[in-house]
Amino acid sequence: MKKYFSLIFLFVPLAAAAQLSAVSPDAVKPTQWLTGQPEQVFVFFDKTAATLTARDIDGQASTFTWRMLNPADASFTIQKDEPGVTASSLEITMDGGYRVQVKNTLRDTAFSCWVFFDNFKIDTITSFNECNGLRLEMTTTPKMRAGYTIYNFEEFLHSPSHTGDSTFSGWQAIRWTSGENIHEGVEGADESWKQRGNSYNTIIAAPPPLKESNYSVTVTDAFGKSASYTTPYTVPAIAAYAKITAEAWADGRWETASENPMKGEALYRVQFSSEKSKNADKYYWKGFGDANKNYGQLVMWSDSTTVPPLPVTPHSPYKNDWVDGYVPGSYVVRLTVYNTASGCADSTETGLIISPSKFSTDAIPNAFTPNGDGYNDVFRFVTGKEPESIEHIQVYIFSRSGALAYRYEGRLDEWQGWDGKWMGAGSNAADGVYYYVINGEGWDGVQYNTSEYKGSLHIFR
Repeated sequence: MKKYFSLIFLFVPLAAAAQLSAVSPDAVKPTQWLTGQPEQVFVFFDKTAATLTARDIDGQASTFTWRMLNPADASFTIQKDEPGVTASSLEITMDGGYRVQVKNTLRDTAFSCWVFFDNFKIDTITSFNECNGLRLEMTTTPKMRAGYTIYNFEEFLHSPSHTGDSTFSGWQAIRWTSGENIHEGVEGADESWKQRGNSYNTIIAAPPPLKESNYSVTVTDAFGKSASYTTPYTVPAIAAYAKITAEAWADGRWETASENPMKGEALYRVQFSSEKSKNADKYYWKGFGDANKNYGQLVMWSDSTTVPPLPVTPHSPYKNDWVDGYVPGSYVVRLTVYNTASGCADSTETGLIISPSKFSTDAIPNAFTPNGDGYNDVFRFVTGKEPESIEHIQVYIFSRSGALAYRYEGRLDEWQGWDGKWMGAGSNAADGVYYYVINGEGWDGVQYNTSEYKGSLHIFR
C-alpha cells in the first residue's frame, strides 16, 4: 500500500477521542489542521503487527465495527464486527487509516486514527573516490525516501483535490561522520559534508579526505526513528593536498610569514616549506617573476624534491646575475604536490610584494654623541625612518678642513654606522661640525646621489 494517507477532521470531544488507542506504540503524533479535534498517528518501529483498542466511554455493551480506509477508491473495508462488548481490539499488519464505530443505546460514534509501520533501515554505503573528492552514497529500505501526506477522512472521501493536507517530511536529519580526522592539520576545511539535509549522498571535496577512514551515517526519519550504518571497510585517501608555509629572514633569524601576499623590502629573504602538505610524496616548486619588470611569467627558479620535503630558498634576477632573495616587484610562488600511487595532484600559490627603494633625507641625523653612554653613540640612520630596499651606500664624512674622517662603501644591511673614531679605528674625532656625503643605490636601480644627501652634522661628547 502506498504511504500517503489523510488526516482526520472529526469533530468529536476530547474525551471521546481518547477512547481509541494503540498498544505500546514507539511514537504518537497528532494530526494537525486549523479547526477540529486532532486524531492520533500511531507509529511502530521495526514491527510487522500492532493492536488497536477501543472502549465505550460509559462502559455500555456496544457493537464495535472496525474498518480500514482504501485510499485507491476512498472506500472502507470492514475488518471486524464485534457486538455486545464494552471494549474491542483489532490486530493489524498494514499501514493505513482505521475507523471504529461504537454503537449502543446511548450513542453511535466513530473514532479514527492512522497507523504506520516504520521499518526504515540503511542497507549499505557505497564510496566513489576521485582526486577531486569522495562521494558517499547510502542505499536504504525502503529504496526511496517517502513523504507521508495525511488528509482529513471526510476531505479524502469527498474532495478529490485533497486540499489542506499536512506533510511529514521524509527525513528529519542526516549526519555523516568519519572514523578518522580526515582533515587533521588543515585550517579552514569545509566540514559541511557532515550535515546533508535530506540527501542520499554527501561529497567531501574541500579538501578531499587526506587519511584513510571508515564512514558512518545516521538518519532520523519523519517519525523520529534513527538508523545508522558504518562501512565495514576503510576508504583509502588518494588525494594530495598542497600547503605552503614561509619564513622570512628578519633581525638575524627566521620568522614565520603568514601574510598572503607577503610584504617587505629588498633584499627580502624567504624560505618556503611544503611540510604541512598532506598525503603527498613528490613536491615541485616554481617561482614566477614580476610582469612589471618585463619578466612576464618567467620561471625564475624551481625545485623538485621527494620525501622529506626540505625548505627551498628562492632567488631572483639582478644586474645580469642572481641574488638569494627578492628585489622590488611582485612575485608568485607555486607549489604542486603529487601522490604518485594514485596519480592525484594539488597546487597552491602565495604572493610577494617587495616595496620599491626609498631614501628620505629625514633618515639622516644632524648630530650624535659618541660618549659611551649607550644613547645616540653612533651616526646611523634614524630608527623608523631608515631607507628601504637600498642595496649599496657610500658614506663619506669630512672635517671642516676637508680631511676625510670616515668612509664606508658597501651593502646597507652590513653598515654598522660611524662610532666617532677617526677613520673608524683611530682616536676619537674632536667635537664640532663635520660634513657628510651619502650616495645610495636601490635594489631597483634607482640612484640617490643628489645634493640633498649632503649636509652637516655635529659631534657632542
